[in-house]
Amino acid sequence: MTLADFTTLAAGGFLEAQALVVVIVSLIAMRITLNWVGRGMRRAHVDVGTQILVKRALLVIWLVITALVVLGILGVNPTGLVAVLGAVTLAFSLALQDILKNFFSGVYLLLERPFRVGDTIKVKEQTGVVENIGVRTTQLRTVDNIQVLVPNATVFSEVVANHTFARPRTPEEESAADGHSETTADPSLRRG
Repeated sequence: MTLADFTTLAAGGFLEAQALVVVIVSLIAMRITLNWVGRGMRRAHVDVGTQILVKRALLVIWLVITALVVLGILGVNPTGLVAVLGAVTLAFSLALQDILKNFFSGVYLLLERPFRVGDTIKVKEQTGVVENIGVRTTQLRTVDNIQVLVPNATVFSEVVANHTFARPRTPEEESAADGHSETTADPSLRRG
């Protein structure tokens, strides 16, 4: 074994050790980050299903970035891998277009909160009490005690009537709804 072979071997071992350190530090940082994000979502009372989904997405993104960094340290050109990953992601997103539409509508509903669990709403021809707002569907319970799952894309794109936040009618509106005006409803103001 010559000195050049020994130097090459030592340099290769150094790169592998450096990659190993990056993996270990990344896994520790990922665990800390996932715990921190989980605590924050629990404090914000985020749905358990949404918590799992966000944690898994964060985990996958973290692992992909770590793998690209490690491959870069080991001398692998990550450009080709990123291009393949982009093409695969595009293919999945096109194949799962409806699911993704429901997912992003669900995320919007969870953030915007146009209605809450326990509210009585009407979406299209479905009326019921909201039992759960998930990332894919909104679960309603009708007056006939039937569970209805409405896709969030439908909830997002349709007119939603929230009967829980209906304001009480004023006396003028009540008499107008009965078909009488206030002047004809009061006997002292009637003619004749």
